[in-house]
Amino acid sequence: MAKLQGAEGLALLGFYVREMGSSRLPLICVNTAHHPAAIGAAFSHEMGHHLVGRLFDSFKPHAQLLTYTAYGEHLHDPEELAPDVLVSLGVFPGTIARKIFLKPRKANRSKSVASAELPDSVSTSVLKYFKGRFGLSFGRRLPSAKKLQYLAGVIHFAKLRRALLTEYDI
Repeated sequence: MAKLQGAEGLALLGFYVREMGSSRLPLICVNTAHHPAAIGAAFSHEMGHHLVGRLFDSFKPHAQLLTYTAYGEHLHDPEELAPDVLVSLGVFPGTIARKIFLKPRKANRSKSVASAELPDSVSTSVLKYFKGRFGLSFGRRLPSAKKLQYLAGVIHFAKLRRALLTEYDI
């Protein structure tokens, strides 16, 4: 763990290296200058790299840097998407995900459906959930440098979790 506070340091949430130095052991580094919710998400993401690499013998030969600007790229990279899926499942367990992301259809249908976009009511529910569950609030106390960064993560993981729920019922 390292506390990297500067403007450039805050962009980095964590990274994973499959083999470090002569020991050839893996290394996970997490930036502790962040809110505990961001630290937990970063650690879970980096642990996802370790699991994917070990289970599927799949890895990139270089360090994997987790920054808040790369979420869009993760959607097109299976080696980044798999760790994000693990984070998303952990952040939004099934019961919570169904409560937040699914709205009942008309009374004559038993299934649920989610809209194409996250409506305001869902966004509000997600932000309330993060505040209650993880103590992450986007109020005045959170420095503006971190607000956008954390909001990007919240949106990414919420949309990913909603997609997993509606497309695969997980």
